[in-house]
Amino acid sequence: MEELLPADEELEVFGRVLEPLGKGHFRVECSDGVVRICRVRGKLRGRRSWIKRGDIVLVSIWPFNKSKGDIVVRYNQQQVAWLMERGYIPEEWGTYTEAF
Repeated sequence: MEELLPADEELEVFGRVLEPLGKGHFRVECSDGVVRICRVRGKLRGRRSWIKRGDIVLVSIWPFNKSKGDIVVRYNQQQVAWLMERGYIPEEWGTYTEAF
């Protein structure tokens, strides 16, 4: 599980998908309090990993535009529980997709 944590805390943050915007773009609430427009990275898109409202993701922030980013990892429910137990993500994000 350690490999699924942010490599650089300034450029990678956890996020919760708020809504899909179309064409592989999503509005994501990030753990640093910023709502960003994020796109699904090509490597993740090729795996047919469907991202939906409420999913917990790892966002790689663009270094030249801090209001945008790439979704690089989508976490499953077991991984979300592990992240919550260790305090990496807020407890209220644990409702996952049931709240939406």
